[in-house]
Amino acid sequence: MSLAVAFKALAAERMAEEMPLVEVALRLDVDVSTVSHYLRGDYPSEDARDAAAEILKEVPPFSLWAWLSRELGENVAVEVLKWLADWEAEVLRDEERCILCGRCTDRCRFDGCVGCGECVRACPVNARELIVESDRYRFRMSPSDR
Repeated sequence: MSLAVAFKALAAERMAEEMPLVEVALRLDVDVSTVSHYLRGDYPSEDARDAAAEILKEVPPFSLWAWLSRELGENVAVEVLKWLADWEAEVLRDEERCILCGRCTDRCRFDGCVGCGECVRACPVNARELIVESDRYRFRMSPSDR
């Protein structure tokens, strides 16, 4: 669990720059004292934080999503991805295939695309594709990757 906690700690560092610690704690589903430990660098270890930072540089969010949402819960995982994102995510829709069933939008309850790929996985006719791009990579999640 320490790697998942490291993602939370990295997100907390960025969040604390823009909101009160009480709000950070609420969004990350921890108490304020835990956020303080994250910010002082007491917990998790520096090695865990470094590993999490390296993973974020190399792995697209849709590849992290299943594990991260299972470890942290979906709401916290979304917060973590939103605050740690150094990528741009774009969802493409094949208008010829799309049947406008709404499953993709029903599945995506997030405010803005975090690159999780849930809309691609939810589409019954394979009309969605996700492009995630950063300064280090460009990844594509297509229906065949589901």
